[in-house]
Amino acid sequence: MSLPSFARCARPLLLGLAGLLFSFAVLHKTPTEQVQSYYALHLRQLHTQLARLQDLASQADTTAIQAQFAACRTEYKHLEFAVEYYYPHAAQRLNGANLPETEAGEPGQVILPTGFQVLEEYVYAPGSPTSATRDQLRQETDNLLAEVRHLEQQVPLLAFSEAEVFDALRLNLYRLAAKGLSGFDSPVAHASLPEAAVTLQATREVLAMFAVPKQVLLALGRGEAAVAAPYQTFDSFDRARFLGRHFNPTLAALRQAQQQLGVPFVAARRAVRPEAASFFVADAFDPGFFAPADVAAPTPAVLALGEALFREPLLSGRAGRSCISCHLPGRAYTDGLRVNRSLQAGAELARNTPTLLNAALQPEQFADGRVHFLEDQVHAVVSNKAEMGGQLGNASALLRRKRPYDRLFAQAFAAETQPITERNIRRAVAAYVRSLVRLNSRFDQYLRGDSTVLSGQEIQGFNLFMGKAQCGTCHYLPLFNGSVPPLYDKAESEVLGTPATADTLHPTLDTDQGKFGLYGIAHQRHAFKTPTVRNAALTAPYMHNGVYQTLEQVLDFYNRGGGTGLGLAVPTQTLASDRLHLTSAEQQAVIAFIRALNDAPETAY
Repeated sequence: MSLPSFARCARPLLLGLAGLLFSFAVLHKTPTEQVQSYYALHLRQLHTQLARLQDLASQADTTAIQAQFAACRTEYKHLEFAVEYYYPHAAQRLNGANLPETEAGEPGQVILPTGFQVLEEYVYAPGSPTSATRDQLRQETDNLLAEVRHLEQQVPLLAFSEAEVFDALRLNLYRLAAKGLSGFDSPVAHASLPEAAVTLQATREVLAMFAVPKQVLLALGRGEAAVAAPYQTFDSFDRARFLGRHFNPTLAALRQAQQQLGVPFVAARRAVRPEAASFFVADAFDPGFFAPADVAAPTPAVLALGEALFREPLLSGRAGRSCISCHLPGRAYTDGLRVNRSLQAGAELARNTPTLLNAALQPEQFADGRVHFLEDQVHAVVSNKAEMGGQLGNASALLRRKRPYDRLFAQAFAAETQPITERNIRRAVAAYVRSLVRLNSRFDQYLRGDSTVLSGQEIQGFNLFMGKAQCGTCHYLPLFNGSVPPLYDKAESEVLGTPATADTLHPTLDTDQGKFGLYGIAHQRHAFKTPTVRNAALTAPYMHNGVYQTLEQVLDFYNRGGGTGLGLAVPTQTLASDRLHLTSAEQQAVIAFIRALNDAPETAY
């Protein structure tokens, strides 16, 4: 046999031997080493797919470009669990919202958006790609490639642990439920369902590297089939059914498997406890995560003192106003007014009184987010001349002379020789407010297994809320406020274009500058923190200025496209200005769902 003939015959044999050696090597890798190989493989494939997209951007038609964009997104969804966990800043640059951002530590520095969501706007722009659009496609793809190259350089330095892999997968499932299913990161392509299927597939593939029980993989497979079922659309997908029948059982099976395998839960202090079976269980959220280092322990004595101080007019000195003057328990800790009266003669307060229910479960306080901790909010409200007009230093002296505060403070802060202090007043009131966490609505009970507590209209309303109505892209599941999942350590603010009056024929923009007043950042003009819609049926009027008296008015405002949809000039509006095209029946269904977020009587105020 000649040498060339021998080479031709030997090549398949050598390739087969190489494949066997590779398989043998993989089989002898630890599960975490297999995860690292999986991550590196999909990172390389993402690089390849982005390079192809960059080539197509110069000449291909819209259909080809969109198909290649989808291929890139598919690869990213295989990686998302790890990139978000180990490289959150890179994840933000790869897949953050198409909106300017600021960092908490540098609020004056504006970070322009970049990544897939920016690219998606160009890929799905109406009509054939123009020369300018193609340039934008290439530039944004360049940005993505640069980020991916950086991640590739980090691969040799990245060491997965079993606990971190399970933790990252769990957080990514939370991300899927709270952001993926709402369309948050596919706002133009509306590819949330096929991308959710990829996320579940990737989760299944990674967990298969561990000796997890078969039922975990089967549960993930059933969930994958549910989101990939034929003939369903983004609008028609039954999210309530998916969460109840697939998401929660999968999370419970994952937790059980982790315990059976002896894989520890990470020791991280987070908003959602790492060991929670799901973020829908009653004790999933830890209010202490949002508290400062010197938080007062919520002992019965501290809470009793905090409640007494909450009702105490002495905090406002001679003004005679207490916290409960504006936060009435019978009104879900609001006051039922458009805005309350100011202590300054002839004036009103600037903004509507927010509920204190679940106020502890957010990383910022006040409508403009100007403080982070409840303790600081107590100080700010008490010392504000328009709100309470007091001074906590003076209040301490007054409280020392009034029974039973000597006993209440001594019981609450027994280790201190002089417990009646300004600091302890703040800590006690904040502890009481922190105790007002209410996560036991009929909606919560439904997702905890009681399928009888919601009506068909309420279930439809939830599906609309998380889908066609686009509410869930700002009011994140399951807190339904602007705390960003899955870590809930950042509060989002939105520019809605809220009008000054409810007149839709001759609307005028409300003059309150919102968060812009803090740092003078242009894109934050008229921006306000996204509040919770839990218990919203009990907290009318609505919006930061109390302009709307009913939920029907609120839904109409959103259905029209916010201030821009009303015809107002709101150049910084972050709310989509397109009409939602919700029918009257659909709007009523959303309202019915919001009413299902009222807390059950046995746990409500």
